[in-house]
Amino acid sequence: MEYLILDKKQRVNTENENNIATTNIRLMEELDKKNIPYTLAYFDELEFEFINGETLIKAKGMDIRKYSHILLRGHDLHNEMQYHFKRYIVEYIDQHNLKNPESKIYIQNSKAIKKLPYYNKIAFALICSQNDIPYFNSYFRTDGNYSAHREVLNAFPLIMKDYSGLNRLEMVNGEEKVKKNVFKIDSEDGYRQEALKDLDHSRMFIQEFSDSGEDMRIFVKMGEVIAGWRRKSTDSFMTVSKGEYLPYNEPEEKIKAFAQNVARIFEADFIAVDIMMMRNKPLLQEISLHPGFTAYETKTGNNPVNIADAIITAFENN
Repeated sequence: MEYLILDKKQRVNTENENNIATTNIRLMEELDKKNIPYTLAYFDELEFEFINGETLIKAKGMDIRKYSHILLRGHDLHNEMQYHFKRYIVEYIDQHNLKNPESKIYIQNSKAIKKLPYYNKIAFALICSQNDIPYFNSYFRTDGNYSAHREVLNAFPLIMKDYSGLNRLEMVNGEEKVKKNVFKIDSEDGYRQEALKDLDHSRMFIQEFSDSGEDMRIFVKMGEVIAGWRRKSTDSFMTVSKGEYLPYNEPEEKIKAFAQNVARIFEADFIAVDIMMMRNKPLLQEISLHPGFTAYETKTGNNPVNIADAIITAFENN
């Protein structure tokens, strides 16, 4: 058994010497505990060879077919090629498994990746509409001119988001910080607020606003809820901005059923389902097939579920 962890590089420097994401450090710690060898590689360390009718995909110069398990972690949201690389890897390993059933290689969330051809908010919304997943009323127009055309969502406040989920970088006290491209629009002037006014609005969409002041992240492993958090806003409309984290490992039945249904529809081995309440109903905020979990393990109190271990053991037919 040997694992390949494939991830994007960090946009800002971390505190550790090799600039490795905290989530990857945790995954490697759990693999070390189990004495499982692994390689951490990045998307700019991939090679694709098409020679004499044969395909070969390498990571750090090594054929990825040498690994028994592949964890496809984050990809740069501003670089759609990286998500397509994941899809090529899934197809490559599918072909290997078809020809070599006795030496099957496992890729986490391979079915979900095949089901989701593009990794952006529009693709998520389409799947939600096709599968009756309750989702926020949303509107996207390709010219980005939302202030001039508001017949669809015509009541303030609204939320404006980057359709790919891309965050921006800002200089704060001389250091680069990652900031969410999520904005509350209270009036027509809201489209011209600081930070938003200079962004390309043709990459943004608008969405109805929930005043619940709280969201939930539910982790689902192999179809079953294993853990979660509730996060309350404290100093802005966004829960992520200095939010108050509370453990939510045993959610109420309607939240549990909602999260498990989303995991089933996306055919995910491991998924984080983010939920907000609207009109007393749970609505899907977003999903992540490669979720972060550092905040859960560090901010929700004593004895959190070991999410890193759950991820490295969440493979179909494992």
